[in-house]
Amino acid sequence: MAKRVLLAVNGRARRGRAARDQAAAVFRARGHDVIEITKDIPPGELSNTIVARKDDVDVVVVGGGDGTLVTAIDGLIETKLPLAILPLGTFNELARTLGVPSDPAAVAALVDEGVPLQLDVGSVNGHKYFNEASAGLSTRITRLQTPEVKRRWGMLAVPLTTLRALRWSRPLHLEVEAEDGTKRVVRAVQLTVANSYRFGGVVENPQASLADGVLDLYSIDAAGFWQTIALIGAVALRRFQKSPEVQTFSGKRFVVRSVHGRPYPVAADSEVVTQLPAEFSIVERAVTVLVSPAKVAEIR
Repeated sequence: MAKRVLLAVNGRARRGRAARDQAAAVFRARGHDVIEITKDIPPGELSNTIVARKDDVDVVVVGGGDGTLVTAIDGLIETKLPLAILPLGTFNELARTLGVPSDPAAVAALVDEGVPLQLDVGSVNGHKYFNEASAGLSTRITRLQTPEVKRRWGMLAVPLTTLRALRWSRPLHLEVEAEDGTKRVVRAVQLTVANSYRFGGVVENPQASLADGVLDLYSIDAAGFWQTIALIGAVALRRFQKSPEVQTFSGKRFVVRSVHGRPYPVAADSEVVTQLPAEFSIVERAVTVLVSPAKVAEIR
């Protein structure tokens, strides 16, 4: 059955322009009507474009990395239109989690044959995200991972920028307030509030889910060199949660403040979007994503 497809591709992605043209051709070959091929829409305009086109389209295809997907969340929530992901970024964390292929032809097949899966969305000070939001070491890494660095080094950008960021990392003294009003003070070189069970490229939490209605907060204190090496080893061996450097809390809402009142930056899916103090919350079953029928049982 022919569908009306809104194709929104980040032209600045590593394979953006070529993938955009290939995807458009594939969709049309399948009989679909490509309503609009967006090129370099400013980040704040993608959700507005989705809302403006809500009566003209049946599905939204977003081509880019996790940062591009984040800019579509508000529009997808408001319109309830299903999303098909065309992974074009360096890391493609959500696409990897959902088992979405990078081949435009395979993504076009999802529009015809994909199963709708409702995902939770995280929110930090009103800024939505799929995977995780964080303060501390990762925000410095995010700033070092410029588009030029990503294009030049690809996945190697992660260890290279991490080593650079470690030279300047200092623990943050933070107060974490849970939804029941309980407050804890933590000393963290990194604080992450995750919606997904897989984030940071390799870290996994088998107990978490993209649709469990809760967020998982990880306070990571690895201030010394050997602690950092031990934590990296725990991540590689998928023993992240069992590491003595990690404290874990779960809930629907957290408020995080700096004990000293410092406005530390906060990143959401690798984009710095706000600063502390920050309120983290969950928006349950907010976005519908199309995934392969064979992957549904594997996705949590």
